[in-house]
Amino acid sequence: MTKFKRLLTAVILSAIIISSSGCEFSENTPTIGSEPEISSSESSSSESESLPEISSEPEEIAEPEPVPEPVFKLSSNEVKRGSYFIIRAENIDLSDYSFVDFLGYRREFIATEGGWICFVPIKTDTHPKSYELSFNVGDYSFSERIIVTERNINTQYLTVAPATLEQTLEDEAVRAAFNDFYQKYRWYETGVKFWEGEFMKPLGDSWYRETTKFGTYRTFSNGKTEWHDATDMAVGGGTPIYATNSGVVLFSDYLGLTGNTVVINHGFGVLSWHYHLSTRNVSAGERVEKGDFIGRVGTTGLSTGNHLHFGITIGGTFVDPMELMGSEPDIDFWKESEE
Repeated sequence: MTKFKRLLTAVILSAIIISSSGCEFSENTPTIGSEPEISSSESSSSESESLPEISSEPEEIAEPEPVPEPVFKLSSNEVKRGSYFIIRAENIDLSDYSFVDFLGYRREFIATEGGWICFVPIKTDTHPKSYELSFNVGDYSFSERIIVTERNINTQYLTVAPATLEQTLEDEAVRAAFNDFYQKYRWYETGVKFWEGEFMKPLGDSWYRETTKFGTYRTFSNGKTEWHDATDMAVGGGTPIYATNSGVVLFSDYLGLTGNTVVINHGFGVLSWHYHLSTRNVSAGERVEKGDFIGRVGTTGLSTGNHLHFGITIGGTFVDPMELMGSEPDIDFWKESEE
């Protein structure tokens, strides 16, 4: 080889070496067959998106609301023979509950505003003394002393024509028919209150003479006796009789013992009873408002003269009707006690 060729070859090799040493690869360029590197910031960001945050504070568990204790209240612990008191219950379900009171009658509760009420009437012939009212509702036990007080009791001897006695009081079929009627309707209760405000006298503003007071112990001329659980209002025949309050007519028909008879349901187990009418102006099932004309005074059935026999039952027992006139059953007594 000549010197010139050797020199040219050396120059070309030097150029190749210099060119190769000046070529650099980027730091981020991966080599073939290797995994790409991930920066620490990208790694932490990816992990934070895929993993839920775990709080170091323990979660608070809500405690259940405390169950309120049942509450029972009485309108009064003292009641007169021929009157009634009311039990008010709260914080308890009494829809399917009943109990036997201290006079041996089964009582149920009526649903009303925010709770339940139960009327406990006292029969006229109840012996005045202290009684224990007690019952159990599940695990709850209730017990209160009730004092039944005396009532002024009148006595009366009533002379009735033998023919009238024979057709009424001495006729067993007539007496049985009346007893069936009374037992059928006395316990009637629909859970709805129809009365509105105060009860009015059934004869309105008409003058009358009270010939037999409620609770009178009566002896008939044939020797039979009875407690007269109503008020007899003597007045001229044909005098108009009015609904003592709003309600629905339960019964309007003739009975051998009481003559033309009208019974009105005022709701919550409060009924008004009208006997011996000359005519009836309402029919069973009819809705009446306070003051509506329902019939006229007469002397039908077991009667010795024109008069209205007027009674009120509460919870299936006759109570003094005159105590209700100008007032109404105090079913909201519990509100007054909380004020």
